[in-house]
Parts: sequence; structure tokens; C-alpha cells
Amino acid sequence: MKQLALVVIIVMAGCATTNNTQTAGVDPKIASLEEERQTIAGREQQCMDNALARSRDEMARVTATSDASVELLMQRAQNERDRELSECRAKADSENAEISARERDEYALQAQQERAGASLMGILLSTRPR
Repeated sequence: MKQLALVVIIVMAGCATTNNTQTAGVDPKIASLEEERQTIAGREQQCMDNALARSRDEMARVTATSDASVELLMQRAQNERDRELSECRAKADSENAEISARERDEYALQAQQERAGASLMGILLSTRPR
């Protein structure tokens, strides 16, 4: 009877360990972080689209003027566009870095839980009656 109980415990512990490794790829927290990444990518694209639209409008306005310094104004508009695009990328990079840090923490927690499960399995196997 003790051996049967031990076998049941070992099988249950093995199943628990297997389930943890199978669901690691679909962990809700990790999936949530991926959704945040997609949201950030969408915001970055929108930011860049807005910057490009403003730049096109400014360049169209500058070309429509008869000012002698059109080249200088065009260069300023291009510089402003480049600065805005850089800000969009920098903000997205910063937000993605924060998500990556949270993701690393989540993976570390999962690894710790898996090690604890493996340790429990080792203890169960080493204490089995002879």
C-alpha cells in the first residue's frame, strides 16, 4: 500500500512538473506582456505617421511660400521630422525595455518554480521505502 501511494505521489508530481513546462509558453502574464509590446508598436507607428504627416504639411507650406530662405526652412522641417521620429523610437524602445525587464522577472519566477518542483521530485524519489 505504501508503494502504491508513493507511485501515485510520483506520478502526480511528474504531471505537475510537465504541466508547468507545457503552459510556460502560454503563461497569461507573458501573453499580456506580448500584447503590451504590440500596443507599443502600434503607438510608435501612429507617432511616426503623425510626425511624417506634420512634416509633409510643413514642407508643402514652405514650398508654397515665396520666401528666399526656402532651403533653410525645408532643412529645419526635415530636422524637426527627424527629431520627432527619433523621439517616437526612443519612447517605444524605453517602453519595450521595461516590458523586457518584467518578462525576464516572469521567466525567472517560472524557472524557480520548476526547480522547486524538480527538487520536490528528487526528495520524493530519495525517500521511497526499500
